[in-house]
Amino acid sequence: MTKLATVSYLNAQPLIDGIGQETDIEMIRRVPSQLLDTLESGAANLALCPVIDFQQSTTELEIVPAGAIGCDGPALTVKVFGRSPIESLDEIVVDTESHTSVALLRVVIQELHACRPVLLPPTGNHAPEAVLLIGDKVIAETPDREIYKYELDLGEAWRELSNKPFVFATWMTPVGTDLGDLPHRLDRIRRDNLGRIAEIAERHAASSGWPVDLAKSYLSRNLRYDLNEPELEAIEEFWARCHECGIIEEPRPMRLYRG
Repeated sequence: MTKLATVSYLNAQPLIDGIGQETDIEMIRRVPSQLLDTLESGAANLALCPVIDFQQSTTELEIVPAGAIGCDGPALTVKVFGRSPIESLDEIVVDTESHTSVALLRVVIQELHACRPVLLPPTGNHAPEAVLLIGDKVIAETPDREIYKYELDLGEAWRELSNKPFVFATWMTPVGTDLGDLPHRLDRIRRDNLGRIAEIAERHAASSGWPVDLAKSYLSRNLRYDLNEPELEAIEEFWARCHECGIIEEPRPMRLYRG
């Protein structure tokens, strides 16, 4: 039995919808920040990990080129909401479910806005100066726009900074894992699902807290699920900028799973 770990957010559905019908695959659902631990502990053979985890893992990993979650412009569900202009923020409360988005926030806010606010975990303060939210919470728990009048979409900001797409998460596996034909099956599922985005949105929108029409637009227009040369180059640039900002040590070379 192959154990596959993924997130339960709406944004992952085009990659995973239909996997439950595969009788030899067990699905494990976690928030993004828990996926690396699930992989390193051996609880899963393959996980849809945040791309920064490749650099921060204590285990050598390989990226499995069977799809990704990314964007090429506004991501819609990775946003900073501020009570004052972004460039003047002193503190930002960050969503602890994310690794990549927190690193991306540090890169973008330093390089585009020339500021270094303190990043804090949720503190119980119901009206912090600013918050970073990811995933379905951006739609289901949008802050009061009368209070939080300023926002920064990190996908859009990355595009402005780098002129490249962005990749939030990819399939990863420890070096030496034999996945058999699973990468091909996952890629087939992804390709099939991209042809029925409307159906997937209609089925999963309500349970994720989304209006159906917005979910359709989000999955078809905001997000990208390919992992080709432009996306791989964008990942490497992100790692390089993380290194320049002091987030990671010298980046490990990218390793792709070849089977």
